[in-house]
Amino acid sequence: MVSATTVAATVIGLGVVIWRVVAAAERRKGPPPEEVGRAAQVYLQSRTHQLREDLALGAGPTVEDLAAAASIRRENLPTFGRLLRANRRELLAMADTRTLTAERALAWLARVGELARTDPRLDEDRRAFLAVHGEEVAAEVAR
Repeated sequence: MVSATTVAATVIGLGVVIWRVVAAAERRKGPPPEEVGRAAQVYLQSRTHQLREDLALGAGPTVEDLAAAASIRRENLPTFGRLLRANRRELLAMADTRTLTAERALAWLARVGELARTDPRLDEDRRAFLAVHGEEVAAEVAR
């Protein structure tokens, strides 16, 4: 059985990957990137149909899950959804279950973060996430 602490650490790990601070994640106590990658792979594979629908709409449970993992503020959720919708072809191709591996799932999350960083409001959320998790300096180096 998976503990609540492991689940919480994995969710934080997903947020860390989204905001591209994998090197910092390796120094932290918590699940290793490989474990986060496997969790992301399982999530994407199990939610593939919902992901397609949510990316087409720019809203829905998977968009909300990703926003929650990255600590995107509720008022920025529509912006995040529109950004994902605008890039849905690329994101769906990257999440294709026929070729999805743990490594590709990590790359998918990192790409979501790259896209989100292009919007100033979402980048503010990134900085807030990193500050809460003590990774601001490491993240700026990773840029």
